[in-house]
Amino acid sequence: MDAGVYAAWAAAVTSAATLVVTTVVGGRREQRQWAREALTDAFVAFLAASWQHSDLAKASATTPDTSSVEAMNGQYGEMRNQLTRLRLLSPPDVVRAGERLLRLQRRVQDAGSASDRAEALARASAGRHDVVAAAQKAMGLRRAWGAAPRELNTSTASDLPDLGQPSDMRP
Repeated sequence: MDAGVYAAWAAAVTSAATLVVTTVVGGRREQRQWAREALTDAFVAFLAASWQHSDLAKASATTPDTSSVEAMNGQYGEMRNQLTRLRLLSPPDVVRAGERLLRLQRRVQDAGSASDRAEALARASAGRHDVVAAAQKAMGLRRAWGAAPRELNTSTASDLPDLGQPSDMRP
């Protein structure tokens, strides 16, 4: 065989190897991207259902009517569905925070008095913050809520509102 044939074979083998490596690496990258997007969607849907559940509880009377109970049950069911997705895609500490929030939301719905409901709502709010912090840590995102940025002087920062976190309590 002459040098041209060897060069052609070498080029073909190199092309095949490049194709295999690119396919494997690209496939893994796409899989990680899909998992991250699916996880983000599950977190957002889980937290949105939690906030909606709390809003319904705040708006309803101490003993909610049938339509309020059904609406709260719907949001609770959505939280359960999204928690299943979180179980598949996220680490155990995120799942534990989500399970805790789910139990706290049930306590909101089952609260018998206005003061019990207010206390349950406050605990659910704290539970949402825990879920967000665990999710941020699991996804390698920014610092958790409530932590002061390192470059910010905390003596002056206490006078400013924390714009990084939504308020669960409406006036």
